[in-house]
Amino acid sequence: MTVDLKAKFHDQWQHSNLREQVARLWLQMFGVEAEPTGFGTLNPGTLEGFHTNPMEKYDFYVPALKVFFEVTGTSWRRFESAKRFKTPVIPILKAKVDFAEYFDIAGRVWFIAVAEAQGEVRFFPCSRARDFPTGHFAQGEGEYYMVPWDAWWTPGRAMRRILGSVWEE
Repeated sequence: MTVDLKAKFHDQWQHSNLREQVARLWLQMFGVEAEPTGFGTLNPGTLEGFHTNPMEKYDFYVPALKVFFEVTGTSWRRFESAKRFKTPVIPILKAKVDFAEYFDIAGRVWFIAVAEAQGEVRFFPCSRARDFPTGHFAQGEGEYYMVPWDAWWTPGRAMRRILGSVWEE
């Protein structure tokens, strides 16, 4: 049984847009100008249709760096995640990783997790997602990579990798 995710999460789009705004502000603080390109990015409504290419699949694109950013997040705190999964995780939808690999751009895709209840913003390179096991949250929703919370990178560490020596300590 496949779940209609648009219908299931219809009431959460506006909250997702807030996470996208937070992620974009973090990028701007590092001088990274990210263009919203994803299907529905920063749009609180439910749109008809689906993405067909990387520009529509991932929330932001930075032309100067040729890098995509996909915003995700959790409203759980670390200890709440640890109760459910033995160790705290911030999951990554496997389909997002598969899409990047299909288009041969996994090395240019980064996930940004906004964990509002924890007060954290973290980054993770798509190319490392397969280092972790997959799991499920709810019936019909597909698989997620169960990336441990501590495996996610601080914004400074991610920017050093993405921007190079500009951010060396």
